[in-house]
Amino acid sequence: MQNMELAYSLQHNLDLIKKNKKVLKDGSHIYFLKKLKKEFDDKKKEYISKKETRKDIKKSYEEISEKIKNCKKDIDEKEFKLYNKVGSDLNAIDKLEKSIEKSKQELKRLEDDAVEFLEQEEKINLDIENLRMELINVKNNFYDYKDKSSKKIDEADSNIKLFQKEIENVKKNIPQYILDEIDKILKYNDCAVAKLVGSVCDGCKMKVSAMTIDSIHRGVEIVHCDNCGRILYYDGKSTGEKSKKSKLKK
Repeated sequence: MQNMELAYSLQHNLDLIKKNKKVLKDGSHIYFLKKLKKEFDDKKKEYISKKETRKDIKKSYEEISEKIKNCKKDIDEKEFKLYNKVGSDLNAIDKLEKSIEKSKQELKRLEDDAVEFLEQEEKINLDIENLRMELINVKNNFYDYKDKSSKKIDEADSNIKLFQKEIENVKKNIPQYILDEIDKILKYNDCAVAKLVGSVCDGCKMKVSAMTIDSIHRGVEIVHCDNCGRILYYDGKSTGEKSKKSKLKK
């Protein structure tokens, strides 16, 4: 492998390390996990609140059921007295009939309230069940995302170690003067070696001069891009293959 090819390989591994370090530094997964946790906590509070409300509704229904029971008992006692005790006392009969009618109206109001409490309980039971399912989903999403994020971070960490090892191996085969030139450029640019694609530097995407291309073709080892100053890597093999294909077509 030629020196510039090794230099380009070195740069490629540096780029991969940079890419994986971004994964390690990226805090978006922490933000998303916090967001999921807050969503879970909010829904849990709502879930607990709904259960407390249901408890109050049940208590109110039990209380009103007891009132209905007492009201019915009161009506039965008054009707028994009306038909069996007062005899022909018109004044007593009138009072009892009015009292019975009033009690019946109260009974109807209590029964209507009881039905309303039952409807409220049915609705809140549905709300509680929906919240329970939402809590399960949020919890599952939290641990699923946490697991995937951990794997992604572990993978990035392993990749960095692998690429660093590859860099050390590559450096052993690159002359020191080239390494010094690469280090010099890396002090002001995060990319020191760029591929020449046709007549365009793949680092800055700008076209290089004919003089620069001529220097490469003449075999000058270290040639810099006219625009960005990066060391240019010229892949002669792929160009050679293109030339062969062109000749075959002719």
